[in-house]
Amino acid sequence: MEKKRRTSIFEKLLLVVGFLLLLMGYFFINRVFAAEGYKVSWGFLQTIFLWLLMVIFIIMLAIGEDIKEGILLQQLDEIKSLREGMLKRRK
Repeated sequence: MEKKRRTSIFEKLLLVVGFLLLLMGYFFINRVFAAEGYKVSWGFLQTIFLWLLMVIFIIMLAIGEDIKEGILLQQLDEIKSLREGMLKRRK
């Protein structure tokens, strides 16, 4: 049976920051697009590209944190099993 792990405060904060980044970025990009008369300019494309890079960075950070937590839980299980094995061998 697989253990369910709890989300850390960092992951919850990362989720909130990610949603705020998505919403604020979309809102500001939409305002700039409307202010430029619904025309695509080079600055507009750079802004979209940088916004997408920030979104990808947040996603990669969340994936890395999840992998780190999984590895730590596996190591904790291995340490517990080693400890139990050593205690059994002592008796």
